[in-house]
Amino acid sequence: MKKLLVFSGGFAAGIIATILIAIFINSANQSNDGLIGLTAFPKKGECIKTQGEIEVFQVLKPNMALANTGDVLNGIVVLLVNYDGKSYYDEQKIKIPAGKCARQIGTYQYTTKNEIVKTVPVVIIE
Repeated sequence: MKKLLVFSGGFAAGIIATILIAIFINSANQSNDGLIGLTAFPKKGECIKTQGEIEVFQVLKPNMALANTGDVLNGIVVLLVNYDGKSYYDEQKIKIPAGKCARQIGTYQYTTKNEIVKTVPVVIIE
């Protein structure tokens, strides 16, 4: 009888541990919007300098795209994120409205086709 009680307690502890680990993994995935390499800041950062327009060159998810903030020599690459349901497409040019900016909300680290690790700012237009 005592062995059955110990077995039942161990079995219940295993189930609880499994559930807690699943919850932890799920919450970790939600913090990066399901994109590996994305790190969100606890507070919004500063505006990234742009030339008034951002050009998408690679869509990673419908609402997330890598984009240039200017020409290839003077601009920087950013991960542009939109939480308003808007989808992006390759070569799309996005004008930043007057009074708004590309505000940094995190960083995104990825590996290029040439196996170079890049870290770029994550921005939203606000």
